[in-house]
Amino acid sequence: METRLKIETRIQLAEERFLLPLLHPATAPLDITAWEAPGEPVSWDDASGQSYQPAAEGDSWGRRWGTTWFHFTGTLPADWQGKDIVALIDLGFAEEEGFGREGLVWVDGKPVIALSRRRISIPLRSISTDGQSVDFYVEAAANPKEEWHWHDGAEPPDRPLYRITRARLAVFDAELFEFLLDFRVCREALAEIPDTTTRHARLLRGLDQACRRMERGHRDWLPSAKADLAPLLAATNGSTTHTITATGHAHIDTAWCWPLRETIRKCARTFATMLAYMEQHPEFRFSCSQPVQYLWMKHHYPSIFEGIQKAVKRGQWEPMGAMWVEPDCNVPSGESLVRQLLHGKEFFDREFSCNSHELWLPDVFGYSAALPQILQKAGVDRFLTQKISWNDTNRFPHHTFLWEGIDGTRIFSHFPPVDTYNARVEAHELSKAERQFAQKDRAHRSLMPYGFGDGGGGPTEEMIGRIQRFADFEGLPQVEFGTVDSFFTAAEADIEEPPVWCGELYLELHRGTYTSQAHNKLMNRRCEQSLREAEFLQTLAALHRPGHELIPTDPWPERTPWDVPGHGPQKESSLTASALDRAWKLVLLNQFHDILPGSSIHRVYEESRRDYEVIETIAKAISEGALDVLMEPDATTLTAINTLAHDRAEVVEFDGDPLWVSADSCGFRSFESLPTTLPEGVAAVVVTETAEGWQLDNGIVRVSVTSTGIVTSLVDLRTGLETLAAPANEFHLLRDYPNRWSAWDIEASAMDDYEIVGGNGSGECLEAGPLRAVLAIHRDFGSSKVSQRIILRAGSARLDFDTEIDWRERDRVLKVALPLAVRSDHSTCEIQYGNVRRATHRNTSWDAAKFEIPIHRWLDLSEPGRGVAVLNNGIFGCDILGSCVRLTLLKAGSAPDPVADLGIHRRTFSIFPHSGPVLEGGVIEEALALNAPLRLRRGRFTCGNEKSWLRTDTPGLTLEALKLAEDGKGVVMRWVESAGRSAHAAIQAELDLSFKESDLLERPLPSGEEPGALTVRAFDIRTFRATLA
Repeated sequence: METRLKIETRIQLAEERFLLPLLHPATAPLDITAWEAPGEPVSWDDASGQSYQPAAEGDSWGRRWGTTWFHFTGTLPADWQGKDIVALIDLGFAEEEGFGREGLVWVDGKPVIALSRRRISIPLRSISTDGQSVDFYVEAAANPKEEWHWHDGAEPPDRPLYRITRARLAVFDAELFEFLLDFRVCREALAEIPDTTTRHARLLRGLDQACRRMERGHRDWLPSAKADLAPLLAATNGSTTHTITATGHAHIDTAWCWPLRETIRKCARTFATMLAYMEQHPEFRFSCSQPVQYLWMKHHYPSIFEGIQKAVKRGQWEPMGAMWVEPDCNVPSGESLVRQLLHGKEFFDREFSCNSHELWLPDVFGYSAALPQILQKAGVDRFLTQKISWNDTNRFPHHTFLWEGIDGTRIFSHFPPVDTYNARVEAHELSKAERQFAQKDRAHRSLMPYGFGDGGGGPTEEMIGRIQRFADFEGLPQVEFGTVDSFFTAAEADIEEPPVWCGELYLELHRGTYTSQAHNKLMNRRCEQSLREAEFLQTLAALHRPGHELIPTDPWPERTPWDVPGHGPQKESSLTASALDRAWKLVLLNQFHDILPGSSIHRVYEESRRDYEVIETIAKAISEGALDVLMEPDATTLTAINTLAHDRAEVVEFDGDPLWVSADSCGFRSFESLPTTLPEGVAAVVVTETAEGWQLDNGIVRVSVTSTGIVTSLVDLRTGLETLAAPANEFHLLRDYPNRWSAWDIEASAMDDYEIVGGNGSGECLEAGPLRAVLAIHRDFGSSKVSQRIILRAGSARLDFDTEIDWRERDRVLKVALPLAVRSDHSTCEIQYGNVRRATHRNTSWDAAKFEIPIHRWLDLSEPGRGVAVLNNGIFGCDILGSCVRLTLLKAGSAPDPVADLGIHRRTFSIFPHSGPVLEGGVIEEALALNAPLRLRRGRFTCGNEKSWLRTDTPGLTLEALKLAEDGKGVVMRWVESAGRSAHAAIQAELDLSFKESDLLERPLPSGEEPGALTVRAFDIRTFRATLA
């Protein structure tokens, strides 16, 4: 009698020993020629007209990021008639699917199917028109596999990277392949089902019987072996079995270890393959997010796009996900998240007549607590991710639940318990999904996205075959083909009393992504602000002079392959509207969750710099064009323009000199002469030299600064209390060696593993009042240099640190320490459209895991009666322990970009003591002012010397957008209650328009309020629309 181990070993060996050698019983060579494209990829028309050279199996091909076109021809042997025939093309595939060499098959000028590691077999129907001969091309991409954990410093090789190892015609034994899938499914189930069950014993016996029939060299045994497995496959489950909806998916990172132009080709390879599979498998369903990738197909591969449109109509292809890309959700503004939905949903509706109701973000590094309300008000009521399963400290307690945001909105949410968005439909995945499903006491459904991502080509025919076999396989969960929409519909009906998770979905991992590639993060914020102002001024100009084009020519006519027109027909007749659409879509594209977080290769960031330059150029052209319409030249008049919804009076700089200017809420004020003196009641800034350095005093705060730039005291003269618990503006250089992902992670141990640097600085006083005091500080450490301007202005409690860093360090994180003399067990941190509270202690594992946190423009520590806020104009990471705030300025990861962040960076951070809590202390307004300086321009408005177009009597109610409607037929304004309290509010608009409430998609709400008399909830987002005449 044999042991079970002997039987199991025989089963494990059978596939390699007996089955795989018989899959292709006969082969014949193909004729090969090749042409290497110089530089960037070329079109089919260009490639097909080139002179090709003879090539053969074993030849090397493909320099780094290069493209080689292969031309394959051949004739079928006469004795192959009536048999299943394939072409076997192996470009030298190895390692992980989706990384490295990839191919796209072209026939008669059309892309038909992908080549990848698990897709080397091309059916004859795809490459032959007569069934007798083949003639096809392969566009082979030599994509190197980039290192994303650590860079070893080695230079990439300047030689062909790959070798074509096989190019043959072959007979394909389809019946044997079907049996191979039967065998694999049963073998995998055997490993998952407990060995004490009857089901396990039957599987073991049936597989062993099949194995003992197998012979090498022929397939006469096949009918008997199939009969051995048939009853095993036919056995079904009971009525309480967990049900998995399997949706085909190909998670294609819009950029990561490859540039954007390569993502376009990855999409083409994957999408063409999915369309080919749909022809053969009517039950197959494929779900795909990111409208920008569809837009690329429409522009570069119209035949693929037409095929997708037809598949959508058949119900086989599901456009889903709602947002333009799958964006980072830590750094983008609330308005950017709205525009992701606005543009994403508009594209799906325009091109496919479909309305995506789910947000699909399976791979994003944390999720803002503002999202539930944003989603609901954009017509999205479902949310999916699986990334929180990557937590390094705590296990998230739910898989199907209601997610409650900062305003109380709840969204039905699902985290697939299979813990992947690239499942392979293997038995261990099915059993894992059921085993881990946290809500099995009240529900029995989960989702399984399956398919190879990132250029791996999506689902394979084997995966489709597995779903067919696992549909109701005794001992494992039931599996059904479906879409994301069909899953959510069933899951919502299935679950009883779903649990609730309140607040942010903080990812306990990848904390370095708040800081890596700091330039991109700064530019993202700058572009968001530039486009906000451009829209504000464009709207005023449109009301003043309807129909006038603000830009006579395209400000940036050159385009890259990814920067293609994506606007709808309603914007076709307006260059201004189409340019603004282009700029926004470039912002949204660069918010993708491996671009903006800083986790892509160097080339991606070289190209994003170009994109940000395009965006700023367009925004500036529109703003200047609008002001040309609204203003008339006057060399003797200076006008201050304020796009924020609160009155302002402050010191600004014009032509290098400080001025005191004021401007009303969302308005302007003109000055006949330069306002170089302070108004009555505003104390001058006084600078006094001390033995240690300087003392700055403006009657509101008194600041002591050493000659090396250390702030030793900051007294709030309104209360007489010290703001600092210890010297501030001290630089900490942390040792940064994450265990795995260099650009992504900061380890908790790094928080304490630092040295204090820059203590040998020197300084001088550049300005000593009366409008402002400016100290210049210079500090060196390692190979880096820091230059700071410490600025105190008249009339303000805000102390600014305008900081320029020439950063030359590797494997280090730079923080600046600001110890505050405030006692609080929590911090208040701005997020999109509101704020959240986070613990300043490490009492629980949940608190301790948040040792590095994301922020937006401000954070605050307060105690009864007073507080201190820390503001910034482009810093997104920090740590807070007790009362010590440390802003994270720079991170020097070594992979996937070995020169990440090297160079000059400029940021401003500020300390702002205040009376009362955040709202009454003016924190929100001060942070907005830091990020949106008053715009100064020579000339005067045609409507007078001062005006306020919009204002509100409610502190904390902020104007997030004033814009023309996307359809060009109205004006839209969006307001947010940013402080976190309910209130009655009134918005006064001097625009000669009648506003009615709308949703975030700019559709009227039948029961909405009017802006003149509102009741707002805490963190309420309110949008209003007026119709243009």
